[in-house]
Amino acid sequence: MMINKSLRRRIIEKGFEKKHGHYGSSMSCVDAIKYIYDEILTDDDIFIMSKGHGAPALHAVLETKGIKPKWTIHLEFDEEHGIMATGGSLGQGLSVALGRAYAKKLQGKKGNVYCMLGDGEMQEGMIWESFNIAKRFNVNNLIVLIDYNKYQAISSIKKIMKEDDKTIKNKLKAFGYNVITTDGHTIKGLKKIKKIKENKLNAIILNTQKGKGIPFLEKNPSHHVLYMHERPEVMKEALEYLK
Repeated sequence: MMINKSLRRRIIEKGFEKKHGHYGSSMSCVDAIKYIYDEILTDDDIFIMSKGHGAPALHAVLETKGIKPKWTIHLEFDEEHGIMATGGSLGQGLSVALGRAYAKKLQGKKGNVYCMLGDGEMQEGMIWESFNIAKRFNVNNLIVLIDYNKYQAISSIKKIMKEDDKTIKNKLKAFGYNVITTDGHTIKGLKKIKKIKENKLNAIILNTQKGKGIPFLEKNPSHHVLYMHERPEVMKEALEYLK
């Protein structure tokens, strides 16, 4: 049973209105973001979205919390409205999250920083620089979440870089991370986010599907960007799946 149909409808409707196109990237991570905001975050925690192409997912979830973010194509820093880092240039969000988490440790403040990455985004060099620094200074209040939807831009990460969840996991373990792999689309799977190890570096690989909930978006690399506002009949078809 698919969860969060109403959020997916919101993403499509606002995308159509704003003439945006990153639906697939948003559908794969919206369930995890909703769960984190509902079940994980405390007043002391911070959530940072590094994979800026999934901006609509965060916008939609923030609205459920009574926040009214600006629906921008990529994330634009607006802390007042829940956007804690600019996103779009891949890899930068994790650097910001690392800095925020380390600052908390230095200042003796409570709370974790949760950072959502894309699997394709993990090919950026600054991602691994951040992991290296996190290991060096034991920044264990930085919790990394990876939206493993298996696609980047117009092809699969397996085809482009010969990577899968196992290679990602092995790399993270080499950097000292405790790695949890789980289903990113079910409540049962998302509950594993809570099973992080205290005083350890933690990363959660969320096994997801790009375009989840819309059959013609799912696993279709040509739909990394799809401008539904140019094809209203496609928008109507997508909404039919979300009744």
